[in-house]
Amino acid sequence: MSNSKVDIIAASLFNINKDYYTRYENGSQVHQTSAPEIIERMLRMLHPDPGDFILEIGTGSGYTTDLLSNIVEENGVITSIDIDANMVERANQLLQKDGYTNVRVLLGDGRIGQPNGSPYNRIIAWASAEYEVLLPLVEQLTSNGILVCPLRSKDSSWIASFKKNEAGNLEEIERISGGFIPMTGVPFYPWLDER
Repeated sequence: MSNSKVDIIAASLFNINKDYYTRYENGSQVHQTSAPEIIERMLRMLHPDPGDFILEIGTGSGYTTDLLSNIVEENGVITSIDIDANMVERANQLLQKDGYTNVRVLLGDGRIGQPNGSPYNRIIAWASAEYEVLLPLVEQLTSNGILVCPLRSKDSSWIASFKKNEAGNLEEIERISGGFIPMTGVPFYPWLDER
């Protein structure tokens, strides 16, 4: 990993107002927000560059969308999809108010990616796939592109980064521990069960 990539991620994390995205107007926390440490770790696993076309699965609060947009700069494009219409609308409003023009936030099922805009240099998911990366995501990644995705089996969960080889297959680069809610076809609110 080059220093410039470390710097651009660090600069984005430093410059962007996290609370603008991750807190509602009343000050309460947006549930669809990952821990800052895991966000930074996954961004470093992604190795994003200025000018990249990135697919983000799970817009959530819009905070990571803003970070990615900042990293790819004006020549890059972020396509972000989320299954939750309320979060898509909120993120779109906040990003537009913040002046971003290189971002598309769309309502959709992350399990099928977003063919309109592919192929992508990088793909990152903030929700878990079962056992393996879903085929549509592999197909929408460029050759030599990098994909970061949480994965889960019956008794474990982890986050892995992969590179797509010339044959079109994924080769695992790195694996860390961590867990996310599953990718679903409908909005999923596990925190409501905690009440």
